[in-house]
Amino acid sequence: MRFFAPGSSEQLPIPAVAPAISVEQTAIVRDKLVALSTDEPLPETYAGDQVRLLVQSPYKLFLYWSHARDPFAPLRRAFGDAAAPRYRTTLRFVDVEAGAESLFEASPARNHWFYVRPDRLYRAEVGLFATGRPFIRLLTSAEVRTPRASVSALTDDAPQFNVSPPEFARVLNEAGYASDALEVTLEAADRDTDDETTREIARRLTGLEAPAADSGLLAEMRALLAALAFGVSLERLRGLVSPILAQWLEQVVAAHHEVVDSAHLLEILRATLALELEYDELLSPEDAEAMRRATRFVWGASDVQLPSKLPRIWMPSMTEGALSRLARRREN
Repeated sequence: MRFFAPGSSEQLPIPAVAPAISVEQTAIVRDKLVALSTDEPLPETYAGDQVRLLVQSPYKLFLYWSHARDPFAPLRRAFGDAAAPRYRTTLRFVDVEAGAESLFEASPARNHWFYVRPDRLYRAEVGLFATGRPFIRLLTSAEVRTPRASVSALTDDAPQFNVSPPEFARVLNEAGYASDALEVTLEAADRDTDDETTREIARRLTGLEAPAADSGLLAEMRALLAALAFGVSLERLRGLVSPILAQWLEQVVAAHHEVVDSAHLLEILRATLALELEYDELLSPEDAEAMRRATRFVWGASDVQLPSKLPRIWMPSMTEGALSRLARRREN
């Protein structure tokens, strides 16, 4: 016996022969659908208080909340009708590990996107705030940790899972993860040079000594260089990196008084790694989806901006056939 698909509101058997639908019934259904398409205002209160902070990506969190009753009613009773209008519904966003707090005006839609950093612990609070007055907390979310924004540091030493960095970079590149492929290549070079390759590239690009870095900060610096190589603006990256790198980028901007040129970075990468960068025309939906992953500092959620070309990188460590194809394209 055939049934509606799981998840429908009714689990009823479908008749073997569907009954005929009259013109009058069709008109009724159409009118009901038109009525349902009209946006209804959100209710002022819900059955209960709730707040949820959800992870969308290593760089974005989504918060939504609701109130069981008018949150301003207790405020009016405590401070009077004259004082209550000075307060606004406000969000307090907390970087738990850094102890840093930021205030944001709450949206009437009762949801908010936060731009954050990878591998950090965050908490959000909904409350009331007026200038010169303490924040009145009403709702507090659970703490959430953003995921890492790089290839996992965990490895499997079993022979069947053993893959060389050049081969891994090739696989990532062909899958559309061109930025990650560049990071893996830099990581392999760092492993062979006692972590000096990335620092030397950063030094040649900016003219400044890169900050002392542990493995986590060095991985973030590789991601930063990859994003710059693919044209992400330095201005945007300054708001996404850790405080140590953000401070270093401030020094870079102060020293250069201009945007760091991605073309110069590509010249350095070409001289250091013999890297070549090209863009393929997007030919399929799969390529378009890969473009979303090309530079992970950029694409995601509602601000997706899909260029018309898919980036790919080629290096001598990859197959000779790939380099030969690139050479033939340039000759033609």
